[in-house]
Amino acid sequence: MIIREIKSSSAFHYTLETYTEKRETVWAYEPFTGQIVDTPVNGSAPGPWEIQANSPNKFVDCVSHIEVPHTASIKPCHNCTGIGRTRCTTCLGQGMCVCTYCNGSGHLFHNQNTSHHGNNHHNQHTPCSWCDGNGRKRCGVCIGHGQVPCPLCTATGQLKCFIRLTITWTNHPVDHIVERTTLPDELVRNVTGQIAFEEELPRVWPINHFSDHTVNTASRQLVERHNNQFVNERILLQRHKVRIIPVSEVIYTFEQQDRNFYVYGYEQKVHAPDYPQQYCCGCAIL
Repeated sequence: MIIREIKSSSAFHYTLETYTEKRETVWAYEPFTGQIVDTPVNGSAPGPWEIQANSPNKFVDCVSHIEVPHTASIKPCHNCTGIGRTRCTTCLGQGMCVCTYCNGSGHLFHNQNTSHHGNNHHNQHTPCSWCDGNGRKRCGVCIGHGQVPCPLCTATGQLKCFIRLTITWTNHPVDHIVERTTLPDELVRNVTGQIAFEEELPRVWPINHFSDHTVNTASRQLVERHNNQFVNERILLQRHKVRIIPVSEVIYTFEQQDRNFYVYGYEQKVHAPDYPQQYCCGCAIL
């Protein structure tokens, strides 16, 4: 292999992240076990955006559930009508189930020979030992009571009803890559490079002073899109940056054929899809 030329260039990776917050309310309930109940008697319920809540970490997806103050009340459980128990679905409330060992007959049948030559047979039945000959046995789920504790109220018979506020913090990333060789764009995303520009604000302004006008155009388009895209969410923060990724194209001749490969990123990774020996001993790029 003869290396004929090395062409050095740079790829530009522009990223924009918009961190938003969304709030939704819904009626919810939980078993009442004696916990504190904040009823409307204590005051008027605040609006969804009047409740103080902060994201644990910036630009990290997170969900939080909060009980809206002054919305709680105690109601009878609608699943068991306040009794605390419901009909057992295994025995359908009868407390007894068909014996699976004798199939409900109460007897077990055996074949018995009546001739010395073994030619004559007749069936002999004995009482089933699993159900004592009754054909039915006590339900193992409800222990014969026909009812089980209500799973909704955990047998208390009461529910605490309240309005639950769900807060969803979401990071929306988007990027644009400017790379003028045949190196695939997805490879540029996964390597490190020099950070040429970085900014974090409640609302960022598009970049308009970068040396490559394609980056400026991409920044303007992406910022404008994000500012109008999340109509049901509140934008909390935005940040954007431009990374410069070094890319070197190596042109070489092998067996009288011109080929090329790329060395890119600070990690000096190699992209050589046309390399003549795809499976060779490991080597390091120095």
